[in-house]
Amino acid sequence: MKENKNKSLYHKFRGRVSALILVLLVGVTACFALFGVTKVPANTHTSQAVFPLVSSVPIAVTDHQVSLSLSGILKPAEQTDVAFEVSGKVVWLHEAFVVGGIVKKGEVLARLDPFDYQTQLLNKQAELALAQSHLSEQLALAKVAKKEWENNPHVTELALREPQVSSARAHLKAAEAGLAQAQKNLARTKYYAPYDALVTRRDTGLGQVINIGQQLGIVVNLSYGELHVPIAQFDLPFLPPLPVSEVTITADDIQRVGTLTRHTGLLSERTRMAYFLIKVEDPYALHSTLPAIHFGQFLQAQVPGNILKNVLKIPQEWIKNEMLWLVSPTQQLVQFPVNVLRREHNSVLISAPPYTDHQLVTHLPDYPQAGMQVRTNTAHTQLAVKGDE
Repeated sequence: MKENKNKSLYHKFRGRVSALILVLLVGVTACFALFGVTKVPANTHTSQAVFPLVSSVPIAVTDHQVSLSLSGILKPAEQTDVAFEVSGKVVWLHEAFVVGGIVKKGEVLARLDPFDYQTQLLNKQAELALAQSHLSEQLALAKVAKKEWENNPHVTELALREPQVSSARAHLKAAEAGLAQAQKNLARTKYYAPYDALVTRRDTGLGQVINIGQQLGIVVNLSYGELHVPIAQFDLPFLPPLPVSEVTITADDIQRVGTLTRHTGLLSERTRMAYFLIKVEDPYALHSTLPAIHFGQFLQAQVPGNILKNVLKIPQEWIKNEMLWLVSPTQQLVQFPVNVLRREHNSVLISAPPYTDHQLVTHLPDYPQAGMQVRTNTAHTQLAVKGDE
């Protein structure tokens, strides 16, 4: 009975193994059949290497006009103390002789009581008349003496009244000088504006008695003003020889033109920047229809600088580790060490590479290597060139 049971198990095990072998054979046959259907015939296609894709633009060498962006405060170029050269009492003041008032060149700003100086003038006129009369008298006496002594070979100068005539001439010159001084003093009782002026200070009033040279106020010249602008040391090499004309000056919607004239000779102790002056004609627009600008106003200025020849202006991000990547005509990456001449906002100006047949790489593959074979995106290149234009 035990023997029959073992035979039954053996037959059952052999059946399962046979079934498993059959399944494996069917699977292997199906795999071979599948590979046989999809297999590509040998030598029907050659494999092609796929190179990294880069974006590039043509090298556009140009001459670049540097523009220096500056700013500063407009200040008067000249100011004058209002003071008389004679003493006296203030009897008249110009209505514009107040802080903020504007007077034209040659207008009377203030006047002193002229009575004392008119009296002096009359006295000097009288002295001149007496001196002229005295000289005429001495000349007549000298003429008579000369006639009386004409036959005497040993006549003296005193006998001919020559010293008296010389003295009379000297008195006449002194009288003439005294008269001129009196006329000048009388004219000095009026203070004339030395130029188109803005009154910035007044220290007098009607009836005040003033001394010679006493300050009555301050006026500043409106003929021109000076914009004080600091220039950084790294910008100085791009500044052309002075003077520089056609400097554009702006403030909000106002635009004027000035001339960069000179260096003040001073450096800022804090920033070490050099201060320069931009001359602005007629800032208050007294003689033109231009918009006025005012002393103390903060202004922007664009100064045309030197022209950099044979340069490239490119975005800062195109430079990697002081290197610029190029694509050669054979579609290989080339490294070019850059010489940065100037930085402007987000762009840099560099010396142009000598490879005119290369292109600038704008987007690199992940791990670029010099000599790496790449593909260029023609469509992107055309769009980039159009965008630069």
